[in-house]
Amino acid sequence: MTIRIEDKNAIYVLQDEIQRSEQARYDHRLNAVLLVAKGITCPAVAEMLGDPERTIRYRVQKYINDGLQGLIENERSGRPSRLEPKHIDKSG
Repeated sequence: MTIRIEDKNAIYVLQDEIQRSEQARYDHRLNAVLLVAKGITCPAVAEMLGDPERTIRYRVQKYINDGLQGLIENERSGRPSRLEPKHIDKSG
C-alpha cells in the first residue's frame, strides 16, 4: 500500500518547520550526512531534502573533517537583534 500526501503545500510547510529551530536544522544536517553514508549520492540527497547539492557536499565534508561537531551550526552573521536578551524567547 502506498501512502501519499496530497497537500501540495506540505513540502513548503515541512521545510519551513525545519528552518524554524536550531535543533531541527541540526537534525536535517544529520539526516543528509546519514543518507550519504548509506550510499545515496549527494545529488539524490539534495533532491530528496530540497537542498542545493553544493550544501550537501559541504555538510559531508564538514562531517569528514570535524565529525559531529562539524554539523553544529555556528553563530549566524547578519544584522544585530533589536531585542534585548531578556525579551528573546530561548525555548524554541
